[in-house]
Amino acid sequence: MQLLQQRIGDGEWQAHDALPSEWELADELGASQGTVRKALSELVAAGLLYRQQGRGTYVAPVPGDWGDAALLTPGLFFERPDELVREFLGLSRLNASEDIAEALQLRRLAPLLRIRQLWRWHGAPVALDDVLLPAEPFDGMEARWLRSSAGVYATLQQRFGTRLRPVSEQFRAEMLPREEASLLGVTGMVADVPALCLLRLSAGMDGRPLEWRQRYCLTHQLAYTVKHG
Repeated sequence: MQLLQQRIGDGEWQAHDALPSEWELADELGASQGTVRKALSELVAAGLLYRQQGRGTYVAPVPGDWGDAALLTPGLFFERPDELVREFLGLSRLNASEDIAEALQLRRLAPLLRIRQLWRWHGAPVALDDVLLPAEPFDGMEARWLRSSAGVYATLQQRFGTRLRPVSEQFRAEMLPREEASLLGVTGMVADVPALCLLRLSAGMDGRPLEWRQRYCLTHQLAYTVKHG
């Protein structure tokens, strides 16, 4: 399973590419067909692969950091969203506060990885992410991986074989802290307009909490929109 994860992470197979058959993989890896079948089943359960009856096993596409959400013109539910351009700002370490430690089921002051990224719409900053991950499961995380990937979720799946799913999200209007306001270019009259603050808790496929994300969105011109179904 680890070998297959590594090969998927290295880009040997892209999203929706078919993997070799169980017999071919067993021969190539020097393992029994049963062992290969079990590894494939576990990767399917983890969301890294999917099966099509009678056709084979395929690489699942990596979920984006926005999931089913997009920024749209208010009231235009069927508008095609313009692409948001991601700007990686940095990777650092810090210690978990009491509330974040509780959410991630860690001890207080446990080491965390902090990933900060900015999202731009037609060149203008519209959203800012602070992503906190427990350091231990993602030991060896490198800034260059995050800089060159499509986002945090893509990096975690490709480099660590970890696929996240949102467990809970909270939304509230909040005045921007000074540093966040500066990064989002909020000045003048706009500085008095509250931003939308999203808190998201996500877990791995085994249910273990692995991500605490805070996202500030500027919604005085765009609406944070989630499509269902």
